[in-house]
Amino acid sequence: MKQQGPWHGELDTGIVRMRLAFHLDREAQVAHLQTKAFGEITVPVRHEQGRVAFAAPQAEIALELRQDATGTRLTGFCRHLAARYPISFQPDAPAPPPRGLRPQTPQGPFPYTSEEVVFEGADGTPRAGTLSRPHGMLRGAVILNSWYGQTDRDQTTAGHKPLAIWADELTRRGFATLRFDKRGAGASGGEFLETTTADLVQDLACAVAWLRLQPDIDPHSIGLMGHSEGGHVAADVAAADPDIAFCVAMTPTGARDGETMPTDLFLAVRAVGGEPVREMEVVDMYLRLFAIERAGAGLNETMVRVRRVLEAAVDDGLYMAEKVAARTALVAWRWRRHWLAYDPTAAMARLTCPTLVVFAERDLQTPPSSHAPRIRARLADHPQATVLELKGLNHFLQTAVTGAPSEYGAITETLAPSAVAEVCGWIENVADGFAAKADRNR
Repeated sequence: MKQQGPWHGELDTGIVRMRLAFHLDREAQVAHLQTKAFGEITVPVRHEQGRVAFAAPQAEIALELRQDATGTRLTGFCRHLAARYPISFQPDAPAPPPRGLRPQTPQGPFPYTSEEVVFEGADGTPRAGTLSRPHGMLRGAVILNSWYGQTDRDQTTAGHKPLAIWADELTRRGFATLRFDKRGAGASGGEFLETTTADLVQDLACAVAWLRLQPDIDPHSIGLMGHSEGGHVAADVAAADPDIAFCVAMTPTGARDGETMPTDLFLAVRAVGGEPVREMEVVDMYLRLFAIERAGAGLNETMVRVRRVLEAAVDDGLYMAEKVAARTALVAWRWRRHWLAYDPTAAMARLTCPTLVVFAERDLQTPPSSHAPRIRARLADHPQATVLELKGLNHFLQTAVTGAPSEYGAITETLAPSAVAEVCGWIENVADGFAAKADRNR
């Protein structure tokens, strides 16, 4: 091999992108692999007919590479966890990803007013948010609800601020908007790690109650809009409150956790060119874990059974030993225990307000093929329900490249214009319908 390094590459698993670097020591027949989690790992190397191969079991990485004729590039495959991915290395480190403002993030001056607000959450601690109002006559109000995780009012993710964009667009179209930091996130109080989806439903109901008391807000014109888990939270509140004007759920879940695993577990892997390794054995391991967690045994017994499955998987080369303790601890997480028993589609069947459900064609987290049928069935008898599938978009509602979650941060666009137009146009049509009905009743 003409060049000993350093060699730089990026592993795209479909979920995350990891930078790798190594240096070959030909004389000692070893490679020095740089890893973020384990630091430098020195491992033996095999050189065979222009190929180089080495493995770092503690990092679950095994590389098989071939150098091109110019000696300036190594290409091949990286085995990581339960899949094998294409990868390439070059002598120069890749440029860091661009940082700073995403081009769609709203920038002032704005043709509306915004104020910082605080209301009391269901646990008695404050929820901090932003209330924006147009200067002219209000067409209604929308409360925006974030996806899964400890997220702020803008749903800030890899520099993207999608809820800020939704709020800006809707306010420009004449709607007051409220968005707020989740319990235990941003400037809001409370304990996020002790929070379940049911707790988030109660917090959103508090937001509705607070907004109904604000000047110039018609208490009957408030609609709810949420992304991913936030869509289910919105549907749960709307199903229980007959005065909610409308409900929008974007890229929601249409199945209980684990139900779609046999078909969906490796979608992101395949989207980035990877190949599952021992696919059915891995799927079976995860299905066994779900079955144990849903069996209804006591918490301690459940944790013992989960650990046994994981330790057997480690012995069989299906799981990392370093992850066993953390995965076992997940059993005790309140959010997970609630989510495993939660039917994310149940509230859909009880909705009576105008309802919009948006799926994305290239969504690999809640792919329409697996998740839309049950939601369509739940809404089948609802005359004011609309279910859309937007072409070419991922779960984040960006114009997709692969559809894999690992691309969200790499795409410059935060929200596809087609998504913004469809959702905001639907909300406008609903509001216009309410206005026309009110005029007829005068």
